[in-house]
Amino acid sequence: MRKVFLFPVLLFLCPFVALGQTTQEITSLQNRAFQTDLASGATLRLHLHDGDFRVVGSDSEKIYIHVEGENLERADRIKIDLKRSDNVVELKLSHVPKSQLLVMIEIPKFTNLYARMRGGDLSVLGITGDKDLELTGGDLTVQVGNPEDYSHVDLSVRYGDISGMQFGNPKGMVGNSLRKDGTGKYTLHAHVMAGDLVLKS
Repeated sequence: MRKVFLFPVLLFLCPFVALGQTTQEITSLQNRAFQTDLASGATLRLHLHDGDFRVVGSDSEKIYIHVEGENLERADRIKIDLKRSDNVVELKLSHVPKSQLLVMIEIPKFTNLYARMRGGDLSVLGITGDKDLELTGGDLTVQVGNPEDYSHVDLSVRYGDISGMQFGNPKGMVGNSLRKDGTGKYTLHAHVMAGDLVLKS
């Protein structure tokens, strides 16, 4: 009896295995721009090294990366590693020039954003969704919008300051931290090891 039912069970499971498959694209920032699809409401996981990055929400269901500044001729060196799996997109940018170049990353404004960055400046503006952001060294600027939109907020700076009173007064003897629960839909985690965390309305 076990052999009779094994084959139908495998057929039933195969579609679910296919749905979980990962596709990968490795390319460079040719012509100083890159574009790919990202559905509204999806999760984007950003992995950044050093540099100056600005993540901005838009009405388009696409990721659009372009550069501004004085080192535009060096933008072709930027490497892009993109992986897709179900409703999650992993995006890694490397070989980014460290000075006089701003990398703009436009994404759908309704995106759950996870970002890890080693050093430099990172701004996250106009994004509605869960935000999980960590920066090792530099300044992190986050536009939080309406504070009532969040169910849980976790903010911390190890060596530096938190600017912004949207969720109360951050306190701490070394660095600042703040945790708060609410009735909203989204979560916000933002941590800077050495630098400043700036909250914007």
